[in-house]
Amino acid sequence: MRDHRTSWQFYEATLEEIAGERAHALGRAARRVEETVAAYRAVTAAGGDPDQVESALREARDAAWALVVQRECAGFRSRDLGWLKEHWQVPDEVLRRI
Repeated sequence: MRDHRTSWQFYEATLEEIAGERAHALGRAARRVEETVAAYRAVTAAGGDPDQVESALREARDAAWALVVQRECAGFRSRDLGWLKEHWQVPDEVLRRI
């Protein structure tokens, strides 16, 4: 006869590991948003040339989109992107490109 307690414990441990990986991925995506938004702001504040500004803007857009995807994969869904502006101060220029 099979011991179902062992199977259940394995299942529970697997779910915990998956939840931990989701949280870790979400944290990495959020840090990337912070870094790229800061870089974009630094380039614009320094009066960078248009190519530098555009590149920083694309990086921030891609990072913000990756965070949106990671949040949805973790079960957090939202009809708008206002939370990006509220929690991570993502500029409107970035949000318009998502």
